[in-house]
Parts: sequence; structure tokens; C-alpha cells
Amino acid sequence: MHDHGAAQPATATDASAALSEGTVRRIDRSAGKITIAHGPLANLGMPAMTMVFTAADPALLERAGVGSRVRFRADRVDGAFIVTEIQPAE
Repeated sequence: MHDHGAAQPATATDASAALSEGTVRRIDRSAGKITIAHGPLANLGMPAMTMVFTAADPALLERAGVGSRVRFRADRVDGAFIVTEIQPAE
């Protein structure tokens, strides 16, 4: 028996599909951290929740404000959750 649904994830490979959406709850620029209430993070197999991420580059935190909707990419690096890209949601 073949699972024809298995091909579905391969269709979401463009850059915009790799970004998740969320709302910024808190920014701690001195610690380089951002708290985001986000939807599912498909690349991490994580359900929707609110969590704290470390910014890969502190300059990323300048692209968002508390209460703003964002599109972002998070990855797991050495056990820590790191935001590697963030932009305002349109």
C-alpha cells in the first residue's frame, strides 16, 4: 500500500513556505531574545505555542516590535531554538 499523501510536504519548499507566522509578545534586546506566540513550526515538528527564541543576529530584533505580526524562521542549533530570519507579516 502506498501513501500518496507523503508527497505533499515536498510542495512547500519555496522560501515563503519555509517561514512561520506569529505575534511578538516580548523583546529582550540586551539578552538577544524574542518571545513569539506562533503557529506550527513545520521544520521543527512543533505545534503552535508561545516560546522564547534567541536571535542568530541581534539586528534581527530591530525588524519587529511587541504586538507585531511577523513571519520568521526558527531552527534548533545545539539544543537552542534560534530565529535566523524575521520580517513583518503582510
